[in-house]
Amino acid sequence: MLELIERIGIPYFIQVVIELWNSVFLLIMISSLVIGKKLDRQTNIYIPLTNELTVFFVLLYLYNLFDIIGCLATGDTSRLGFAAAAAATFFYFAAGALQTLYFLQMIKKQVAEKNGLVKLQKATFFVQLLHIPCLVLLALTPFTRALYYYDTQNLYHRGSFFWVWYAVTIFSFVYISASLVALYKTIDRFLAKVILIAVVLPLIAFICNFAYVAVSFNNIFVSITALLIYMLYEKYRTEYAVRSAQELERVKTELVEANNKTLMLQIQPHFINNSLMALRARCTDNPQLYEDLTNFSMYLRSNFDALGDTQLITFKKEMRSIKAYIALEQGNFKDRLKIEYDIGTDDFYIPALSVQPLVENAVRHGVATYDKGGTVWIRTYKRDGNIIIEVIDDGSGKSGITEQQKDRKGIGIENSRARIGSMTGGRLEITETDSGTTAKITIPDMPSFKEREGKNDNIDS
Repeated sequence: MLELIERIGIPYFIQVVIELWNSVFLLIMISSLVIGKKLDRQTNIYIPLTNELTVFFVLLYLYNLFDIIGCLATGDTSRLGFAAAAAATFFYFAAGALQTLYFLQMIKKQVAEKNGLVKLQKATFFVQLLHIPCLVLLALTPFTRALYYYDTQNLYHRGSFFWVWYAVTIFSFVYISASLVALYKTIDRFLAKVILIAVVLPLIAFICNFAYVAVSFNNIFVSITALLIYMLYEKYRTEYAVRSAQELERVKTELVEANNKTLMLQIQPHFINNSLMALRARCTDNPQLYEDLTNFSMYLRSNFDALGDTQLITFKKEMRSIKAYIALEQGNFKDRLKIEYDIGTDDFYIPALSVQPLVENAVRHGVATYDKGGTVWIRTYKRDGNIIIEVIDDGSGKSGITEQQKDRKGIGIENSRARIGSMTGGRLEITETDSGTTAKITIPDMPSFKEREGKNDNIDS
């Protein structure tokens, strides 16, 4: 131990001890995030940014680990010592660059794209491009000593192009900070706090480290950053879980009230269904009427069953109700209504009557209000760990809809949005133009949804 202290010096030894403890804490935080995510899946709660923060903490851990190895190898003139110092320093720089690029990517994806800020998206991409020359310099450094080098005593020194790396990194952090300050009132508060903490503290560390080389302020401040972000995340996670539970309870209450109102109006689903079946039995000589009554009966049954249903149902079951409705409407609109299906996946669960109202809006308030009719597309596919459901029409879009139609349309959309958010952690986005409307549902592709299948084998009966 004394030999190690004498070789690397007391400042480096203290730094190694601090970073070892930081690494332990980072492993605990990473484990906590992973375990918490699994527990949240079991309760169908999806906490935003969990995956992003987990990746960030892993990068911090690697950043810390490579610095520890580099410190321990300092002054070791053996072949292994030179190799360890060179490799650790190379990957230390690489991990630092990945952290910066990762948060620039978060600015582009979580802020610019989600808020439709095209200029910010392009500007962020430009800042990302500035890191390409830095990565080229890093790749060439083992051969050119561009960013750093080790002398014959295996001691670290900055290279002649080191200032380029520092300048680009500091500029990136200043850019991220300025962007968030300018947009602080318009973006998610939790996201803004996380990114500001993650760039401001390391920025201060970079400035300190540029003036004083003996201690790596970067790693010390990065560890403080991780701890602050983790505390902020745990607070946000608790608040989000409570809000989700309250919202789910509110939706359940509304569904029960709606069911009670239906009962108060003396609507008897079984009586109506049995009556329709009796009428259908008398229409065997009229195939079209027979088919229409069958579809109408199926459509009514699906809607009545869903009135008090607070559990998720299979997408296949929702599609049966949708197809029954479409069959009825095609009987009315004939060739004016075309339906295109592009079902890339159907092995998932959704709240009952969450997609059907979107299809009804597309037909009634889109295609039906357009003289030439139109097409409704129903699509499903997987992307970035999510299930995407799209209902698109090329009808009138924003034009030609009365105020009364807008009110009815809004009720169905808001009801779907509330249940999708509270029951799956997903979201519903509506994009309207003069040439049509796109309704897009995004829900996490969570294994806990699929686990329901064994418990709900009779759900499609």
